[in-house]
Amino acid sequence: MSEARSIEATRSFSSGPPQRYSINYPRYVARGGLVKPLEDMKGFDPSGRGGCGDAGRFWFFCLMQDQLVKEGLQGDLAEVGVYKGYTATQLAQMARRLDRTAYLFDTYEGFNEADMKGIDAGKSSAQFTDTSLEAVRAHVGEENVRFVKGFFPDSASQINADLSFCLVHIDCDLYAPVRSALEYFYPRMVPGGFMVVHDYTSLGWNGAEKAVDDFFADKPESVMPLPDSAGSAVIRKARRRDIVDNWQAQQIARVLNDDWARAGKNGLAPLLKAGWSGPEEWGVWGVGATHELQLYLSDPPKQDVELDLDVQAYLPDRYSVQTVDVVVEGAASTGAESTAWRFSSDANRGVRTARIPAAIAGAGTPFTLQLRLQESFPSTKDERPLGIGLHRIRVRR
Repeated sequence: MSEARSIEATRSFSSGPPQRYSINYPRYVARGGLVKPLEDMKGFDPSGRGGCGDAGRFWFFCLMQDQLVKEGLQGDLAEVGVYKGYTATQLAQMARRLDRTAYLFDTYEGFNEADMKGIDAGKSSAQFTDTSLEAVRAHVGEENVRFVKGFFPDSASQINADLSFCLVHIDCDLYAPVRSALEYFYPRMVPGGFMVVHDYTSLGWNGAEKAVDDFFADKPESVMPLPDSAGSAVIRKARRRDIVDNWQAQQIARVLNDDWARAGKNGLAPLLKAGWSGPEEWGVWGVGATHELQLYLSDPPKQDVELDLDVQAYLPDRYSVQTVDVVVEGAASTGAESTAWRFSSDANRGVRTARIPAAIAGAGTPFTLQLRLQESFPSTKDERPLGIGLHRIRVRR
C-alpha cells in the first residue's frame, strides 16, 4: 500500500464532535447555546454520508457562531462561492438565530472563463456547473438570506456598500475571485471578524493559496490553517489596542445596560471573574472567601452610580449570620469604596446596593467589585465552600 493510500485509511481516526456539542451538550443548552447540531447538519450534509465531505469545517462553523455570540460581534454574514449551498445553509441558520442577513454571492453557473488565467490557467471551466440559483434557493431557504447572482466583484454593486460583516466564507477556488473577495470584504470586516478561505492548503487550488498569501503579506493579521478536509484558513480582523475595541469590556457594558441582567444560564458570564462556580438556571453561587465582578460603563457617568445586586448568602442553619465586605476598586489613581452587608435567616435574599463613586465609574476603564466573606461556612450539600448566591444585577445612575 502506498503512503498516500495509507494516510487515506486514517479517515476512521476521528476525534468526533467538540465536547460542547456531545457529552456536554445539556450544559451548553443550559448556558443558552444556539447551535443545534442534528438540525444544522441536515442542510450541510443532505446525504447523511458526508455529502459536503468536511465534518471538521462544519464543527468549526459551529464554534465560530458561538464565538460571535460570546464576543458580541455585530455585522452580517457572507459567502462567495456557494455552489450547491451546503455551507450556505449553515450560514443562513446563523443569520436567522443572530437576526442578521446572509449574503450569498455566486454565478450559480460555474466559473467565469475570464478568471482562468495565470496560476489558474488550464483549470476546467466545466466544473461546478451542476447547480442553479433555483436549486440553491430551495435548499437554503429565503429567510434572512439575500442571493446575489453574477460575477464577483461586479455583483457586489447589488448590495449596500456600507454594510459590515462579522463572518465571510470565501470558496471560489481561483486567484482572481479570491483576491477580489479579500479586497472587498477586508475593509468591511468588524474588528475580530472571521474571514475563512477554503482550499488554502489543499494543494488542489494553488490560486486560492497565493491570493491569501499575497493579500495578507503587508497586513497585521496572520493566516491560520485549519485541519478540515479542504484545507481552509481563517483570518481574524485585527482590533485596536484601546478600551473602545476591547470586546470583553463591551460585553460587560451591554450586560449592564439592561434594566436587570439575570445571572441564570450564564447571563453574567462577562462580569464573573475569580470566585464563582458554574452558572445554574436560577443564577450562580460564589465559592470561597472572595467573589469578584469586573464592571465597565461605556458611557462614563459624571456622578456617583448605584449597583443593585439581588443576592443571598449561604447559611447552613437558621442561627447563622454572614457579613460581607463589599469593596469597589478602580485604577490606583481612583482609590476604593467599601461597605458591609449583613445576612441572616431573617434577612437573607434581597436587593443590596453598593455605591460606585464617579471617580471610579467615570474613569473610562474597567473596575472591580469584590464580595469578601468574613466567615466561611462549608456547604452541607456538596464539597463547595458556598458564599453568596447572585441572581440579578443592575446599574442605577
